[in-house]
Amino acid sequence: MKEDNLFISNYLSRVRFKGGKVFAAFFILVCYFMSQIYWNYPIGELLYASKENVFESREWWRLLSSTFIHGDLGHLLANSLMLFILALVTVSFYGHLFTATFIGFTGIATNYLTLMSHSKNLSLVGASGVLFSLWGFWLIMYFFIERQKSFMGRVLRIGAVFLVLLVPSSYDPQTSYRAHYIGFFIGVVLGSLYFLIKQDYLRSFELWEPKPVEVDDGSIPWRLDQSDSEYMEQEGFASSFYPEDKERNRE
Repeated sequence: MKEDNLFISNYLSRVRFKGGKVFAAFFILVCYFMSQIYWNYPIGELLYASKENVFESREWWRLLSSTFIHGDLGHLLANSLMLFILALVTVSFYGHLFTATFIGFTGIATNYLTLMSHSKNLSLVGASGVLFSLWGFWLIMYFFIERQKSFMGRVLRIGAVFLVLLVPSSYDPQTSYRAHYIGFFIGVVLGSLYFLIKQDYLRSFELWEPKPVEVDDGSIPWRLDQSDSEYMEQEGFASSFYPEDKERNRE
């Protein structure tokens, strides 16, 4: 297709849903207010997740509530910018219900798998797992949808984003990097499944047009005709593009 046609647009070429900014701002505010409760009130002890309180005490709501609380203000601010941007664009292209469901499911799944995979009784707080899930979803959707770009071009762009934005430049023992990459993997899997289910719908937005046919008829691309030559003489040009005019100019 790409060899014979020019790419015009696809599903990601324009916004599909409104209200992304409001949704993203609301999400950040929920994180802020729930974090304030966690920092300042005794009831905040019911919000974080650990192996003991989730699997032994059966307090399953913690898998979701721990997604919205953060360890301190610095932790919240570090996540807020990218959470706002990714929530905004996800709503803008896939809608409010999809984005809310995605955030809730990936938060629960990431926390569950992270706690299950750890041998020690760590505590989990923060939306980093959701953030990485959103990244995984967007990068795999970019790979499937932006097929007007070459296979290697898409792989290189995804690799560059991953290395620059998703690989830490320093190690923090308080950070659960396992949760980050479990979240990323969940996002890639969900994005792949979503594309497989909605493939025909998403591809229906692709617009291509035939490339213009270049005809080589052996003609000179541009040449003055006799009227042009006469006009140039009237305007006082000393030279001409025709041999007979050159002879006349010599006379």
